[in-house]
Amino acid sequence: MCCIVFTEAKGNPILPQLLHTTAAKNPAVIEARVNRFIAELQGKRNNFTEQEFLELIFNESHRRFFKTYKPYTQFAEIFEKGKYDCLSATSLLAVVLQAFEYNYQIIETNYHIFISVQTETGLVLLESTDRLNGFVTATDKIEARIAAYRQNQVQTSNPTQINYQFDLNLYRVIEPEQLPGLLLFNQAVVAFNSRQYEICAQRLLQAVEIYDSPRTTEFAGILVMAIANSNYSAQLKKELIRPFSKYVRNNAVASR
Repeated sequence: MCCIVFTEAKGNPILPQLLHTTAAKNPAVIEARVNRFIAELQGKRNNFTEQEFLELIFNESHRRFFKTYKPYTQFAEIFEKGKYDCLSATSLLAVVLQAFEYNYQIIETNYHIFISVQTETGLVLLESTDRLNGFVTATDKIEARIAAYRQNQVQTSNPTQINYQFDLNLYRVIEPEQLPGLLLFNQAVVAFNSRQYEICAQRLLQAVEIYDSPRTTEFAGILVMAIANSNYSAQLKKELIRPFSKYVRNNAVASR
């Protein structure tokens, strides 16, 4: 039986913070598009029940913005290229849900993120990457989805990349304000997979300032090992590794 405890999600708008995570070509235009989208939805709100309006938000987000799935898509790419993944799409849905004061939670797992919304007529699960069946209201189907998410299986990836798999079993509620940290974390992952360890270290440090995810300790240890085994100079290795020394210590303690 699924067990999710809700608190009403309110707070400062997260849209500017999401746009700040990457070099968007024109963030003001993107912000205007999102605000116009919300305004258009607002004009239709009185015609629907709470759950029906939620489904409209989900469907219209897919119709207007979520065109092509691409892993590790950044938030601005939704508007610039029509690309999306679970994190970037969930981030946009969170912006809209927050604007309409829905009672929702964002759940982070090892390799996935999704939204649960408590409506007047029951729990709804939003799977942002499933255009056709991602609006889930049936209790048994919600439980099946959550059970699958808890498996924490890594998505199929490019075999030429040096990808990593987490040993932890992550399933936790995060705040909307922590989403920018996860977007930066994903940038670090992309850089790591491309063996760009300097950029990876920079993005991971930026991510930690916003949200020090449980994944950080494990990933930092992997990054430190990769840097140590790289062809970088001894001085550069030292500079890149130093900020992550506490995570390396945590890894050492946890492995005892």
